[in-house]
Amino acid sequence: MASVAFLGLGVMGYPMAGHLKNKGGHDVTVYN
Repeated sequence: MASVAFLGLGVMGYPMAGHLKNKGGHDVTVYN
């Protein structure tokens, strides 16, 4: 399992991060 980090998600990045966490099983760290 990979760890993924996002900086400044915005409107387009929010669903992408949710998909990686819920469907992909990755650890997601978000700073907006």
